Amino acid sequence: MKLALAVNPKSGARRSPEELAARFRTLGHDVDTYTLDEADAAAASGADRVVVAGGDGSMGCVFAACAEHGTPLAVLPAGTANDFARAVGVPAAWDEAVRLAADPDAPHRPVWGATLDGHPFVNVASIGLAVNAAREAAPLKSLLGPVAYGIGAGIATVKGREVHTRITVDGDEVYAGRVWQALIAASGSFGGVVQLPISDLATPELEVFVVEAGSRTQLLRRVWTMRPKGDGAGVPTFQGREIRVEVEPDLHWNVDGEVLDLGDVTARPLGPVEVFLPSPDAGTAR
Repeated sequence: MKLALAVNPKSGARRSPEELAARFRTLGHDVDTYTLDEADAAAASGADRVVVAGGDGSMGCVFAACAEHGTPLAVLPAGTANDFARAVGVPAAWDEAVRLAADPDAPHRPVWGATLDGHPFVNVASIGLAVNAAREAAPLKSLLGPVAYGIGAGIATVKGREVHTRITVDGDEVYAGRVWQALIAASGSFGGVVQLPISDLATPELEVFVVEAGSRTQLLRRVWTMRPKGDGAGVPTFQGREIRVEVEPDLHWNVDGEVLDLGDVTARPLGPVEVFLPSPDAGTAR
C-alpha cells in the first residue's frame, strides 16, 4: 500500500516519524511522512490511507483532512489518554495498533467527528469545569499519564465555578442558565476513562449534556449518572446536527484536551471518515 504517515513527535509516546516510517517500509509499504501542519497534503496525496500517530489533540486536524478528501484513516494511539482510539476500538497495545494500520485487509467503519465553527474535534468540546480540569492536569501529564486527568477533575470539582450559557439545538432554544459544565459530544470519550452515554460515532447527530448549577454534592451525583452504564438522571441531554452555545465573555473551551478562546460557537457534524478497526463489531457498535 501507499501510506501517508502523519506523526506528532511531541505526543506522550514520543514516536519519531523516521522510526515509524521504517517499520511500515519493512512490511512492504510505500511511506511518505508529513507533519500535522501538512495533514491536508497527506490526505490529498493519493495514499491508500492516512496513518496518524499522536494523541487526541493530533486527531482533529487529520480527521478533518480525511473527511475533506475522502481518505481512510488508521489511528496509532501515541498520546496520554488516547480517548479517540479507545472510543473507536483501536487496540491500546502499540504493536497491535501498528499491525492493524499496516493490514491491507483491515475492516473499517464510517466514523463521525464534529467542528466548532470550523475547529475540528473528535471527542468532546466543553465549557465550565472541564476547562479547569485541563489546566490543572496539563503540568502533571508527563509525570502521571492518564492519572493526571483524574487529579485535574478532582481539583476542578473543588475549585471550579459555575458559568452561564445559552444553548440552541437545530434552531430551538433548549437551555439558558448557569451550569457547572456543558459538553458537546462526538465520540463522548475523554479523560482517559470517561465515556458519555448515548454518544454514537456511527451517526452524524451530536449530543449536548448540561450539568446544571447547584451544590457540589449534586454535581458529584450527576456526574456519576453520566458514566457509560448510568441513566443520566438529572443531566439534561439534547441531540441534533447544529448545536449553538453562547457563553460569557472571556470564557474558554476545552476541545479534546486543548484550552481555546473561541467564544460563542456552533457545533456541526464532520465526516464521515472510514476508520480501520480490529473487527466489524468494534468501536462504533455502541
